Amino acid sequence: MYKNIGLPELKIQLHDSKMAKYGIQTRDVQAVIEMTIGGQAATTFYEGDRQFDVILRFQEAYRDTPTKIGQILIPTSNGQNIPLQEIASINYQTGPAFIYREGNSRYIGVGFSIDGRDLGSTIAEAKQVVAAEVSLPKENHMEWAGEFESKERAAKQLALVVPISLVLILLLLYANFGNIKDTAIASLTLPFAFIGGFISLWATGTIFGISAGIGFIILFGVATIDGIVLIGVIRDNLRHKMKLKDSIIHGVRSRIRPVVMIALMGSMGLLPAALSTGMGSEIQKPLAIMIVGGLLICLVLSFTILPVVFYLAYRKEKV
Repeated sequence: MYKNIGLPELKIQLHDSKMAKYGIQTRDVQAVIEMTIGGQAATTFYEGDRQFDVILRFQEAYRDTPTKIGQILIPTSNGQNIPLQEIASINYQTGPAFIYREGNSRYIGVGFSIDGRDLGSTIAEAKQVVAAEVSLPKENHMEWAGEFESKERAAKQLALVVPISLVLILLLLYANFGNIKDTAIASLTLPFAFIGGFISLWATGTIFGISAGIGFIILFGVATIDGIVLIGVIRDNLRHKMKLKDSIIHGVRSRIRPVVMIALMGSMGLLPAALSTGMGSEIQKPLAIMIVGGLLICLVLSFTILPVVFYLAYRKEKV
């Protein structure tokens, strides 16, 4: 909690009933207190062209404790003087040295950090617990602010960007192959990317966040290259009158090197970021882990599952 760290201050609490008993007005008491403790200008002293106020107040020895201040005499309406302590309570208390304000209202901030779990679910659970256990007075209200606001804005943007990216990838695949069947087979690399990315995060104990979500978009685009390369060479073998099974086997063998190179180039380039532990690594590390692990797992799935699906799709057709 951001506490209002204060400083000791002298508090003089006047009692109206006691002042009325002696016929003393508040302004008279305040005038005496102002002069004796704070000081009040009585006249002006001139020294050449300069002028200085002459301040009257008690010496420090007569005003350095609440007891001595309580002995300051206050004039009454009948001409007598009574000690200040007879009509007031005098003590030291801690007052705020700084008051936090925002939107013309005072506020007290309560901050906390998160370790070992994602931001979204933590804030959601925190809101439920606070709503159930904290009751504020009617004139007070509570607001949640911090990094999670940026996370929510980014999540809304990703909810729009990811579907658009997937649609664009499918359109580009269809434009490349020219038929729905090959487009559907090549689009299997998209769930491969999902599987590879989540396995990478799970294996490394990394929390899914906005950075990892952006990594998914990158992974989608790179992973579809595997499907384009494999299906393209298999279709080319079929056009050269090779049998379906032979076309698939020869296509997979001939494209192992380029597909592996694609995965290794992307993985090795981001490997330092995936292994980093320094300042700022919490931002780049999830994205790097998502791409490094996702590309390698997607590579394995593409070589093992994609040819089988292609064979099942075309085994009853003359291609």
